[in-house]
Order: sequence, then structure tokens, then C-alpha cells
Amino acid sequence: MSLEIEVGTTLEEIFLSLSDFGANPCIDNGIVSGNFKASNTYFVFRECDGVNEIVTEDAGADWYVGTRGAMHCPVESLAASSDDIRQFLIFLSKTKSCRFILSFQYESTYAIRDEGGLRFLKEIMDQ
Repeated sequence: MSLEIEVGTTLEEIFLSLSDFGANPCIDNGIVSGNFKASNTYFVFRECDGVNEIVTEDAGADWYVGTRGAMHCPVESLAASSDDIRQFLIFLSKTKSCRFILSFQYESTYAIRDEGGLRFLKEIMDQ
């Protein structure tokens, strides 16, 4: 799963959000990585260089991406991964004002947080 986060949210803020959520992040050389505890879903976040447009196809959004994240869901814990990711996005939307898009390989939008709030369009289990 890919997460594109609006420019203006720093990597340190992402690190703190993950920590406050209860994940096990570490930050090293400009990369935040770690795992969600329940599902062992691995995540990695990097800040973008320069101006970056949204890569997710048919996103229908016009803001710029400042941080890109990837979440790798273990097949044996897909349901727990889905729940961890969903709960983290809810937590992020309550604690930060940034817009973001969650997609699968930048092709299918699963969740979007914009001016209209957070909406889940598909379930991760539907992959």
C-alpha cells in the first residue's frame, strides 16, 4: 500500500504520529521505518525532493506530495494489516490537518483525506 501525504507534514511529525499511535518506528538517514505491533506490517516513509505531484491514478486531487510511504502487509496477517492501516489513517486524520491518499501500487485509491474529511473507498482485503 502506498501513502502520499501533502507537503507541509514533516518526517519528524510522521515519526511522532506513528509513535503516538503505538507503532514501533525508528528514524535514520531521512527515513522513518518500522512495524505496526498487531499485524507486523512494515512501513517506510521518505520526504520527497522538490515539487512532487500526486502519482495515484485518477486521484482527482491537486495538492503536492511532501512525503511518500509504503506499507508492506504480510499475507498471513492481511486482516490485521488492514485494521492497523485503517486505524492509523483515522488517528492521523484526527491529529494532523494534512491531506493524503492511500492506494495500492498507485493504481487504486483505497482512502483519501481531503477538504471533505477522511473517506474509505475500498477495503484492503479487496485487493
